Amino acid sequence: MQASSNRGFDIKQYLMILKKRRYLALAIFLVVLSGFAWSGYFMPSKYEASSTVFVQRSSMIDPLIKGVGIAGSLDDTLRTLRDRLMSRSILERVVKKLDLDVYAKTPEKYEALIDGMRQNLVITIKSARGKEVADLFRISYTNPDPRKARDAVNTLISEYIEENMGFRRSDAYSAFEFIQTQLNEYKTKLEESDKTIRQFREKNPRMIPQNEAALSTRVESFQSAKIEGEIRLRELQKRKENLRKQLSGEKELTVAVVTKEGSPQSRLSYLNNQLVILTARYTERHPEIIKIRGEIEELKKQVDNPKNKESESGASETSALNPIYQQLREDLAKTDAEIDSLKARIQELAKQQASAQGALSSMPREQEEWGRLMRDRNVNQKIYDDLLQKLESARISKNLETNEKGETFKIVDPAILPTMPVSPDKVRLILMGLLFGIVLAVGAAIGLESLNPSFRDEESITETLNMPVLGSIRHIEVFDAKVAAVKLRDKKIFVAAGAYVAVILLLLAKEAAYKFAGINIAGF
Repeated sequence: MQASSNRGFDIKQYLMILKKRRYLALAIFLVVLSGFAWSGYFMPSKYEASSTVFVQRSSMIDPLIKGVGIAGSLDDTLRTLRDRLMSRSILERVVKKLDLDVYAKTPEKYEALIDGMRQNLVITIKSARGKEVADLFRISYTNPDPRKARDAVNTLISEYIEENMGFRRSDAYSAFEFIQTQLNEYKTKLEESDKTIRQFREKNPRMIPQNEAALSTRVESFQSAKIEGEIRLRELQKRKENLRKQLSGEKELTVAVVTKEGSPQSRLSYLNNQLVILTARYTERHPEIIKIRGEIEELKKQVDNPKNKESESGASETSALNPIYQQLREDLAKTDAEIDSLKARIQELAKQQASAQGALSSMPREQEEWGRLMRDRNVNQKIYDDLLQKLESARISKNLETNEKGETFKIVDPAILPTMPVSPDKVRLILMGLLFGIVLAVGAAIGLESLNPSFRDEESITETLNMPVLGSIRHIEVFDAKVAAVKLRDKKIFVAAGAYVAVILLLLAKEAAYKFAGINIAGF
């Protein structure tokens, strides 16, 4: 067919082509439509059975045990659900329970049976609206026998639920026993650590529980107290020398003048003795010393009075203990006792300082050993506490699995016997036959016409040969018996083809009504 690329789409031209190639187009359309339409009735039918399982979580127990149980959570189980359901162990149990392996006599046929079941299984995990975790799953299985499809789904679900419960119970018991064993082991380690620390403290009583700063403070306090004691010792030794000098200038016995009691002379003697005693203890500015000196001056004036001398002329002399000497000896004895006590205190301070200094010198090594012991003990204690908490969690999980109080699987929709095959899809096949039949018929007619080199109109000649057309002869239809026969034949062919297509369309309507509305038109 000669045509120019500049010419637009002309529907009339394509209709003329279809009219010209009508037999070819009709034949291709009918062949393609028949192939798609009738293949669905010759292909083996497959039935699908499905079941929905709900994950039932306890609304009262879940909040109480949240974060407590140590067994594998149900969410982890659902993540591996597809692999578990398609595992060989479960599929083999299903095959043996349903006797599907009766005809699988060879290992090759048995493997093909297992692979076929795995390929025909469809597992869908769903979540309720607004939830992040899965709470139900759906299992579908396709098989040419509807009863086998139904039984396979129900058996597979029951096997999985039973296996899952067994695994969870076994995991809970195993976890409890393992943690209990580890807890006993670390309890022994903790007791050994406590024993080692106790022995170390008994061996090093100076270091525990002190630290380096405390020992340094103790050494400094001992040194300060020792210095203060030495200063006080020197003061007491100086005082002792003074007392010895004063004692050497006094006599143990003295001559006493016995006067009448209450006379100025007796009072003067008494005040002189008191002045000596007070002078040894206090300074000249002491109020008592000043008061006694004033009273002595007044008494001296009275004694110097001639009248008082005459009255005291009758006094007698006698030997008596010197009170000043006695007082000085008492003070000297007290000073010696205080010096001895202070020397002993200084010696003890020096001993304690040396002990603290020795502990401070050996502290780095002892502190390193102490730190290592405490680190080991703290690690064992932490692990023991963690294991103790996990043991309680494992006990709760074990009790939950034993009493079946945790999450459970509840079959919402068990698989029922399917009545309508899911394969082949006859509605889809007929629609595809109609579509591909029309496309291929039109395409074949136009393609075959494009191979024809003849010219169909004046524009084709002008565009191809670049020559003007001087004239053309129009097509004049004349009644002819042959033409009438051809038209009659065309009419019969297209009526028969239309009836055939109408039958297929009626089949399409029947299958669509059964598939989408569940209406089975009886007798058709």
